[in-house]
Amino acid sequence: MFRRTHRVLRPIDPTTRDSGLSVIEVMVAMMVFAVMSVGIAYGIANTLQLTQTSRGRETAVALASQDIDAMRQTAAATTAGIFKVVSKSGSSNRKTLGGVTYEIDRSVTWVQSDGASGACGTSNGKLAYKSVVATVSWPNARGGTSSTTMTSAIAPSDAVTDPGYGTVIVSAVNASGAPFAGVGISLTPISGSGAVAPGTAPSPTDSQGCSYAVNVAPGDYTVTATIAGGIDTDQEQPSQQTPITVTAGASAPVPFVYDRASQLTLRYASSYGATLPTNMPTVLSSTVGGLDTVTPWDTTSQTLVVTSASEQSLPVFPFASGYTAYAGPYSNSPNATVNCLSPNPAAWTTPDAAGAAGALPPLITTESGQPSDGAVMMGVAKVSDVKGRYITAVSSSNPGAGDPGCAAGMTMKFPVSSSDTATIALPFGTWTISSGKTFGSTSRNEIATKAANVTPVTPGRVNQKTALFVIDYDNTLTLDPRGQTS
Repeated sequence: MFRRTHRVLRPIDPTTRDSGLSVIEVMVAMMVFAVMSVGIAYGIANTLQLTQTSRGRETAVALASQDIDAMRQTAAATTAGIFKVVSKSGSSNRKTLGGVTYEIDRSVTWVQSDGASGACGTSNGKLAYKSVVATVSWPNARGGTSSTTMTSAIAPSDAVTDPGYGTVIVSAVNASGAPFAGVGISLTPISGSGAVAPGTAPSPTDSQGCSYAVNVAPGDYTVTATIAGGIDTDQEQPSQQTPITVTAGASAPVPFVYDRASQLTLRYASSYGATLPTNMPTVLSSTVGGLDTVTPWDTTSQTLVVTSASEQSLPVFPFASGYTAYAGPYSNSPNATVNCLSPNPAAWTTPDAAGAAGALPPLITTESGQPSDGAVMMGVAKVSDVKGRYITAVSSSNPGAGDPGCAAGMTMKFPVSSSDTATIALPFGTWTISSGKTFGSTSRNEIATKAANVTPVTPGRVNQKTALFVIDYDNTLTLDPRGQTS
């Protein structure tokens, strides 16, 4: 009886016992559903992304078209309207629509009649039309950036320049090569060339660094660029280019490299309290601008006293490469008969007895519109028994050992000495030291008169004339940069 009851409660028929779903079957079903759900979800998300991208692209195309149309209307508004069609960066030209921010970057270049193109115009061809490229970018749904570009040509409403006249195209870039806006431009006719002052003065350079003088009578002109504190690569304030020849039916491109000056303060032999030569020039060397001769003080004066205690200041072009400053008329001309290498410490390449060779002076860094400063290395000596006398130093044609020489020659003149012993600073080199009762006099050779009267303060030596020497140094003083650090 009990066995029969057990069979009823727990039937031994497998089909009866397994009539429900097993756990494995449920798990498989759930997995299939999950895979299908992921696929469906991905499809939905992808569709949404494509829709968003498509909507963003449609908006971007509309914005690009709108921007170009606005420029077309600007060009058509007036005869000079074409000059107001200029580039604009996307960072300063943004619009937000539907919660999405779009950047509209507009690039504008002139295309000239000869096919040349450039931001301002680069050739002698007539200004024909402007090529406008509008690029709109926006963040996409994938976390990146999408963009679309539209290009169009915009012609001026009328001829830029009337027949029989020419156009002057001015472009201005700064030390970094970027467009320099706000530079004033003027044209001055050169007498006898047929040139006539323009009826309308050119506008200051625009955001692309461009300015134009239209309907300019044929002839020769001086074109001047100026802005407060501006300077060009030739250290000129303002900057001028002349002669610029204007031809009827053509353009005359005038490029300027111009920037706000860096006010450079120079310290000459600042540790020695020395008197500097009144007539001494300074040479600034840069890898971009080459050699520039500058005069921080009035080098024509016969009474001016300039000492190493006073700092000399002058405006300079802010070359990114900076400057190296040399006291005296340094020249690295390949013509050995006119160069002057002595003032450059790095030109003293032969090691001295201690094994030291000359080194390049410290680099002076400059920045647009900002002050800068630098040291100028010089040799220093004391000259005794010169009260009431004028000292004059003349570079020797027979340089001392290790001196690369100065074929061009140097003459350094000092004001009258108020004390018996004068401390003087000179460019590096080999010198004949003389004195006299007038400015620039060489009536008395100080070393020949009494060698003990001349003593180098910085590394150097007195080369006294004597028959015992194989080489005759003609009673000179060598001021040697090797081993000198300031």
